[in-house]
Amino acid sequence: MSDPTPGPGAEPAEGEETLLDASKLEEQWHQYAELFERLLRDDEREELRRTAAALSPGDLSESLRYLGVDDTARVLQLLPPDLVADVLAEIDQYSVSALLQLLDIEAIADLIEEMPSDEAADFVGELEDDQAREILAAMEPAERQDVAELLRYEPDTAGGLMAKEFIAVPQDATIMQAVDAVRAVEADDREGLHFVFVVDGDGCPAGRIPLVTMLLQPWSTPVDTIMERDPLRVSVDLDQEDVALYVQTHDLVTLPVVDAAGRLVGVIQADDVIDVLEEEATEDYGLLAGTSEELGETSPVRVARARLPWLLGALAGEMATMQIMKHHQATITTTVALTFFLPAIMAMGGNTGIQTSSVVVRGLATGEVSIYRIGRYLMRELGTALLTGSLISVCVMVAARLLLGDMEVAVVLTIAMMTVILSAAMIGTTIPLLLYRAGADPAIATGPFITMSNDFIAVMIYLGMASLLIR
Repeated sequence: MSDPTPGPGAEPAEGEETLLDASKLEEQWHQYAELFERLLRDDEREELRRTAAALSPGDLSESLRYLGVDDTARVLQLLPPDLVADVLAEIDQYSVSALLQLLDIEAIADLIEEMPSDEAADFVGELEDDQAREILAAMEPAERQDVAELLRYEPDTAGGLMAKEFIAVPQDATIMQAVDAVRAVEADDREGLHFVFVVDGDGCPAGRIPLVTMLLQPWSTPVDTIMERDPLRVSVDLDQEDVALYVQTHDLVTLPVVDAAGRLVGVIQADDVIDVLEEEATEDYGLLAGTSEELGETSPVRVARARLPWLLGALAGEMATMQIMKHHQATITTTVALTFFLPAIMAMGGNTGIQTSSVVVRGLATGEVSIYRIGRYLMRELGTALLTGSLISVCVMVAARLLLGDMEVAVVLTIAMMTVILSAAMIGTTIPLLLYRAGADPAIATGPFITMSNDFIAVMIYLGMASLLIR
């Protein structure tokens, strides 16, 4: 049976969307990028426009990632404004900046007006202040007001995530009036609508009605007799990580956002929460590796600037470790065999610390780990470290005895290995939890910090025990 999915080069019917094979997405995105490059080279603009317009905005944006900035701009200039607006919300900021240099302010304003309000605010918020002011001034008053209002909130809060596209009717409205309110919404703004919200006289959410439920009621039915009362809501200043956890916990599709007075001012959709989870995971993984760089950053200078502070901090910690070794120079000189196993001691401490801290950081991010049950996680990690440490220590003792034939060094190595692994597990568990309790990002406890501190402690324990136990 032939594959029903048209591949790159197959001419799509006008107005129809090309559906890609879900099992070969990356391969097909790359193929479309190569096709776009060929069509640009041959100056076949009409075929290029038709082929690109037939892709979904997501597939098109992924295909454009393989192109250079100039080629990306040339493709987008051939497309209708509504599709360009969807793609602009997906492609990297470097390509966006280059594209904006090719367009005038009015054209940019027209594109932003096609975006949902939350994506438009995110887009404008990434621009230079002067450029953002000029674009806002060129926008229609209604769209400008929505975007300007969203820009007042911090981008990593509920207010920065929410969109202004929602429907609210008063408590004394009927189903017919609610249906009329839905019909009055522009077609492009209906895509994310799942509920009609019911508000009281002060504009505070009193209930919500699923669209399907609403359509099954007689037109004369009062909305307050069938609404789901007191819908879940969050404040505009709630951190986006807490928003994501709230949506996950309650399996929400749409989450109302209220201001300090409790008035309904926006909604957050589930797809926005998915973006938050990806963003937070990317940020935490970067901190875990000891860098705060953006994944799409192309400037080596900016990447180096993001990594250098962490590396210098790690270097300072290792210099302190060298001072410990200098303090125990006499012990090392008289028992040179100690240095043979020093890398293993440091590696086991660092790896144990990274393993435990990574599990705790991930658990805090997903809500599986609670600061109020710190004792439970600490005891679990210490128990795990006791088991793994015992096995590793026995292996190290046997290896030291066979390789060196020195029982004193083997005993020191065994005791030190067990102590280092237990201390690393305790540090890797408690530091992220304490940072989280203090309101700091627990991801900063991992990477260079955990490795550096465990190296220092491992050397101090190992050489300290050697000084005490070896004659």
